Amino acid sequence: MGRYLYIETDGMLYLVKRGERWTLPAAEEAERGTIPFPFESKATLGVQGHEVVYCVPRLPHHPRDWHPKDEIPGRDDVEPLVRMAVHHTLPRVVVEALIVKGKSVLLVKPSRGFNRGTWTLPGGFVSYGESPAEAVAREVEEEAGVPCRVGRLLGVYSFVGKESSYTWHMFTYEVEVLGEEFRPAVDEIEEVRWVPLKEARALVHGIKRKILQDHAPGE
Repeated sequence: MGRYLYIETDGMLYLVKRGERWTLPAAEEAERGTIPFPFESKATLGVQGHEVVYCVPRLPHHPRDWHPKDEIPGRDDVEPLVRMAVHHTLPRVVVEALIVKGKSVLLVKPSRGFNRGTWTLPGGFVSYGESPAEAVAREVEEEAGVPCRVGRLLGVYSFVGKESSYTWHMFTYEVEVLGEEFRPAVDEIEEVRWVPLKEARALVHGIKRKILQDHAPGE
């Protein structure tokens, strides 16, 4: 396992050339003093079994001779590690639905994805061309199998995932289901049910627990 530096500013990525390909500088290059500018380490990511340290440079000007981040995925002259590191640093935008009825909240148990086998709030990724409000309506209708009405935006939670180390931006909406004959997507959701709020706070994990504490505190 190697240790590399991912140095980015203003959409530009610092790379070094080894042979015919561009790649991330190794951490040893900083230790040898061969990186020609100061920088600050921010976080360590796990990428393809390597440690990749996300760094922010301190520069007097915009680095026009660096590599545009948006062009990296389509280039054949960069190492796969570079493409994966770029993918890893892209923020993930997701939505969550808080659906409360009396003293219970609607939870789902996914059979795949990041929340597989655990109880969680209905939700998922925002797709191309969707607004967060459109995405939460689609996710509820897919995961619970009933129509819904999207209410107010309760908040946006931003955090770094402990396991994925992705940056997540989670839009949380108040949602009302328009029916209770739940028909979840059979290849995605194992179970849908109303759970008492006290029990739900014990079942869900991480930021989902905070959402319940912030917006559904009663029992």
